[in-house]
Amino acid sequence: MSAPIDRQEIDRVLQLKRTQREARACYPCRQRKVKCDNSQPCRTCRRRGHPEICVYDPSPPKHGSTRKASRRTSTAAPRDLSPPPAPQEAPNLGYPIQPPAQAPAPTQPILPPFSQFQQVDPARTHPPDGPENEFVYSGDNSVVSILRHRTHDANGSMAREVGSVLGLQNTYHSYPFMEFRTPGDRWRELLRILPQRAEVLKFFHFYRLSAYPFNPILVDIERFELDLCSYLNALAAGELQDPSRISDRWSSEKSVAHISLLLATLAAGAHYSDLEHIQRSELCLNFARRSFQALRLANFLFRPTFDIIQSLLVLGNTLQNTGQSDSAWALLGSTVRLAQTIGLHTEKSVAHLPDHVKSKARRLWFTVVWQDSLLCLCYDRPPIVTVTGWALDNSVFSGRELNYMDMMHFLCRTALDILTANETEMHQTSRLLDILATVDSVCQRAQPHLKTLQECRTLHHNLEHLALKMHIAFAVSVVTRPALKRSGVRDSAQDILRMRAKCSLIDASNTFLEFQALSVVPLRTWSMVHTVISSTLLLCIWEETRNDSECRDLQQKVIEVFSAAGSVGSVEKSGSENGQWLSERHIRALITLRNAVRAALEREKEEGDAGPPNNPQLVETLMPAIGFSTGFPDVLGQDFSPMSYLDSIMNVPMFDLSQEIGFS
Repeated sequence: MSAPIDRQEIDRVLQLKRTQREARACYPCRQRKVKCDNSQPCRTCRRRGHPEICVYDPSPPKHGSTRKASRRTSTAAPRDLSPPPAPQEAPNLGYPIQPPAQAPAPTQPILPPFSQFQQVDPARTHPPDGPENEFVYSGDNSVVSILRHRTHDANGSMAREVGSVLGLQNTYHSYPFMEFRTPGDRWRELLRILPQRAEVLKFFHFYRLSAYPFNPILVDIERFELDLCSYLNALAAGELQDPSRISDRWSSEKSVAHISLLLATLAAGAHYSDLEHIQRSELCLNFARRSFQALRLANFLFRPTFDIIQSLLVLGNTLQNTGQSDSAWALLGSTVRLAQTIGLHTEKSVAHLPDHVKSKARRLWFTVVWQDSLLCLCYDRPPIVTVTGWALDNSVFSGRELNYMDMMHFLCRTALDILTANETEMHQTSRLLDILATVDSVCQRAQPHLKTLQECRTLHHNLEHLALKMHIAFAVSVVTRPALKRSGVRDSAQDILRMRAKCSLIDASNTFLEFQALSVVPLRTWSMVHTVISSTLLLCIWEETRNDSECRDLQQKVIEVFSAAGSVGSVEKSGSENGQWLSERHIRALITLRNAVRAALEREKEEGDAGPPNNPQLVETLMPAIGFSTGFPDVLGQDFSPMSYLDSIMNVPMFDLSQEIGFS
């Protein structure tokens, strides 16, 4: 028979068991119910980019638990701080903090070491540039939103729990694109792809001068440049060189996303640089690959932020400008969905954020709208963006002159109206005339240098004027295209549409020629290349313009420009070079245009009116390189639709779906 055990020993064993069952995880990991390695800060908090909130007991001790609380908080408090004589109020880091059992005025908060904080604003529950606290947008009719709005859930903890139970949130645990055994593995991979000082100084300059002014994707360029200075200083100080010493500042997902954005701007800058085509193309692709790798390191599909959205937009635009417009289209779909995940598409979802952050959110969403609407207009595909979630800023269209960005946002709204209207509506002449009248009215409210070339005072004024003029000409040509399809219909309204169509096509070609004389931007920008080639080709095949001497002259000049651009570098390799630089659709259009102009000039030569076409070397080298030859249509004497013929050239499927019967 065993010896009796006294009550004191029983209490000791029970107390030991309770101590073993105590939560050892930090407070953020306990709230999310995720694994914690008990370090300070823990690996999970470091990986998620918020080591500053890794505390092990932010709440004051409850009744009877003074010893346990003091034991856990001592690991998070600085060693040189003596324990407070009474329970203290913990800092509000966006989590629910229960009031102390007693109410003595706090004299010194229990904080982690100062070096672990990165400007935490206790009054803000959402960081200014991303959902670091797992905010995921849900519509008003979702169960998550109903709970958030109808219960006392000020910090959203209940909504997050319900979202997790219903499978409406990510776990944030895994990296689906790669595996890292330790944080050191991830840090070494980041160091491998970091942009170096010489790369930043050379190629960001080209991005700033040639890409950003005409497609301002970065919503806060001044802040980005300040962060760029911080990056260069850290690089010079050796903070980003030692594989064995992880920098908490630069290893967070937020910092990695910023590095991805920097690499994306360098890819765009390389595309607009003064290097020869082969080197330019290789560097552009290299920067783009590294930017995508940084996005994977930041776990971009799981944790989208403002910087991640901007990186994807810049990368998509760069893919587009290098002739990969189909991949840019596909990537843009993912970008839009990620932007919607963090609620950028609706003003209501960012209403709780500070005003300067709301302004950035608005600008970023309208940048997404800009990319989607223009690409959809070129492809005539349905958009996936809307502007209904944001109130129209009527002050933009009244009381002040409109700048380049204002005008582009207006054109994007017009493009969405065109793309979302039904086919019957867009064939109503009155509707088309109304759109043109609105465009004309808004154009009259543009800044003076945007309205007329005589008001331009600087080179930048000239370039903005020409860029906007090309975009307006393209928009008007799209609005008036139904008139090109009805060649047999004649009335006053149709005559107006046809006249505007002709003027817009001529304006697009003339403006491109003026623009490329001043800058490389139009020859390196996919949307402008698309505008001039499609406009010039329509001038060539439309019965109203195909025999016009002015239009014929424009066609020859456009061919000469692309021929000269194609002959830069190694002439014998120009076919393969330009196969990467232009999309296959644009190459087909150029070949068709060249053949059409040559056939017409040869007929005139036989009649003694003209000489042979000039500089056809671009298409001569491209034709064997891509394996086809497209001639001028044999139906010129018939009543055919120029738009249908243009579609047959520009919209040839790149994928043969008829062969989708299995991998074998």
